[in-house]
Amino acid sequence: MGAQVNWKPWGVAAIVLLAHVALLLLYWDSIPDPIAVHFDAVGQADGWEPKTLLHVLMMPLYSAGTALLMFACLPPRGLAQPQPVPGSPSVPYSVSVAQRVEQVVHLTWRFLGWFAVAVAVAFLVSDVTTRLPAFAHMQWLAPAVWVAFTILVVVGSLVLMVRLTSSKKVEPDAEEIARADDEFFLGVYNAPSDPMAAISVPSRPTRLIINRGQQLGKRYLVRVLAAVVVYTLFTVLVAML
Repeated sequence: MGAQVNWKPWGVAAIVLLAHVALLLLYWDSIPDPIAVHFDAVGQADGWEPKTLLHVLMMPLYSAGTALLMFACLPPRGLAQPQPVPGSPSVPYSVSVAQRVEQVVHLTWRFLGWFAVAVAVAFLVSDVTTRLPAFAHMQWLAPAVWVAFTILVVVGSLVLMVRLTSSKKVEPDAEEIARADDEFFLGVYNAPSDPMAAISVPSRPTRLIINRGQQLGKRYLVRVLAAVVVYTLFTVLVAML
C-alpha cells in the first residue's frame, strides 16, 4: 500500500489559472467599461458592472475557489492506515479493507485533480472569449466548452465507477469477515474502538465509508463540510459584489 501522490493535475490547474489571470491583465486596456459579469445560455451578456479589478477577475476567483473546494475534498492518503484506539479494538484491522480503501482514495485523487483542470479550462475559455474583444470571434466556444465540460464530468464519473468495480478484486480476509456486522448511515459510522478510519465494502467498492469515531475520519468530514460552507458563502459574496 501507499501509492505515490500524482500532483500533476493540480500543477496543470494552477498553470491554467495563472494563464487566465495573465490574459485578463494583459488585455486590461481593451476590456470595456462597464464589464459584462453575467451571460445567458448562449453566451450573450445580460448583466453589467463597473470595470474594477474584482469584476475583471471574478471568473478566475470562481475557478480558484472551485479548485480549492476540490482539493479540500480529497480524502487523506492515510485513511487506509491503522489508527490508534482506546483500549482493545472492538473489531480487527483488515488488510483487504485497507487495500480497497486505498484504491478508492487513489482514483478519487486522480478524478478530482483532472476535474479541477477541466473547471479551470472551462472558466478560462468562456471568460476570455466573451469578455476580451480580441477573442470575440471565438465567442461560440463559451457555451460549447461548458457542454463539453458537463459531458467530460459525466463520462469521467462513469469511468471512475467502472475502474473501481472492475479493478482487481480484493478478496475479504479473515479480519474483514469478522467485521461483517459493520453498520453505517449515509457513508458515515461511529466506532472509536475501530482501528480503521474508513472502510470500503465489496458490495459498494466505489464508496468510502468514513469512521467519525477516529480523529482522522472526523477531521476529514469536518474539512469537507467546512469547505462546502466556505465555498457557498464565497460564491454568494462574490455574486453580491
